Amino acid sequence: MSGPGPDRLARAILWHLGLQADRRQPWLEEPDVREKVIGVLGGMGPAATLELFGRILKLSGARTDQEHLRILIDNNPKIPSRTLAFRGKGPSPVPELRRSARALERAGADFIVIPCVTAHYFHAPLSRSTRIPIVHLVREAASFVQARYPAVRTVGLLATTETLAAGLFQDAFAGTAITALTPSAGSQKQRVMHAIFATKGVKAVGPTPWSKGLIVDAANALISRGARLIIVGCTEVSLVLRDGDLSVPIVDALTVLARVAVERARGRPAG
Repeated sequence: MSGPGPDRLARAILWHLGLQADRRQPWLEEPDVREKVIGVLGGMGPAATLELFGRILKLSGARTDQEHLRILIDNNPKIPSRTLAFRGKGPSPVPELRRSARALERAGADFIVIPCVTAHYFHAPLSRSTRIPIVHLVREAASFVQARYPAVRTVGLLATTETLAAGLFQDAFAGTAITALTPSAGSQKQRVMHAIFATKGVKAVGPTPWSKGLIVDAANALISRGARLIIVGCTEVSLVLRDGDLSVPIVDALTVLARVAVERARGRPAG
């Protein structure tokens, strides 16, 4: 005759320890088989990928290892520069993006998120290369702003020059009552892009008081022009700008992406 199953044995042990042995004990609960697997197409840059992973963990509301979501990450820093490709000065990142997306699909991801805003300029050709959906970070951020801040009519954008030139956020707000302000040419170059790409910028050395100061100055310039909300539209800027740093609300596209990933995987609102 076979002995007691592992579940019954666990309950017996808990009974002897004087603990409540019922299905409400989180370590006895089975994982939700309906949960979807998140695929992260990362490496653009690696620090932003790590930050997204951390934010997904925080938003999951998990109390045990088993309650966390399954996440597959392809941290591929060999993807060619999206910035140089947009300028016509470098190879297209699409072939390498496709390789990573297909690798995540083969590994079992149900959908893909990309913690790089500029990469979404290539969203359309990339989406055609996989059978699983690729979340559009920019559209999700725009939808979040409209749903969470319905009274706001003017937002300020902090993003790379290429993201702004491509009109990714501007297109996402087209047809709405929201006006999107972008930094002046001087502020964009000397503050935003310097903070991201300079030799002591976020890409090179990570977040520092110097890079944060430049970003805060750029944001305050937008606020002085009438922005009532600042959108963090670059995942490197996400590493330096936090809630409370400004006099107006901040909507961080990376946090929105983490929330959407959790909600899609769980099939319910994130905690």
